[in-house]
Amino acid sequence: MASVTPKMETSPDAAGSEKMSRCLGTREQSENTMSIRCKQVVRFLTWGAVSIGAILAIAFVATVQPGGDGVLGSVKTSDGSEYVVEQRCNWSSEPYTVNFYMRSADGNWGWCYIDHEASRWKDVEVFFDKAANEIVVTEQGIRRASLDRTKNTFWIDNGSIRRDLNAPQGDGAPAFAGR
Repeated sequence: MASVTPKMETSPDAAGSEKMSRCLGTREQSENTMSIRCKQVVRFLTWGAVSIGAILAIAFVATVQPGGDGVLGSVKTSDGSEYVVEQRCNWSSEPYTVNFYMRSADGNWGWCYIDHEASRWKDVEVFFDKAANEIVVTEQGIRRASLDRTKNTFWIDNGSIRRDLNAPQGDGAPAFAGR
């Protein structure tokens, strides 16, 4: 004899809910799928942040080229006067500060500003032009600063400003002199 299973009556809401659970799976399966997707999104965002951080770090090092602190050039004249150009890495968006220092024989050091937003200076020469009685500073062959020893004026052209000022502009010894 054939067995007959009784037919259960279901309400329209129950039938719809049954169809929905067959389509989406159980609630546990749905939460598990969302958990996996969340983990994938978090993993993607983490790697994205790490990648962007690495790119920014490489760009910073390529631009700033850290490690260039110290005396870039100096000259001592026959009268015993000394002149020093040095740079300091700022480790910021304003990569380097470049300063000029001077002193007469056995005198105190004086300071003159050249630049505080400079790229790393290379191929710097500091020399005495006897004919003009000037100390000249060049960077990569470009005249960047000069001290007129007769007038005690300091001229700079750092690419963004160009001016003459009285020298020295302040007191202070070079941090790296004598090293």
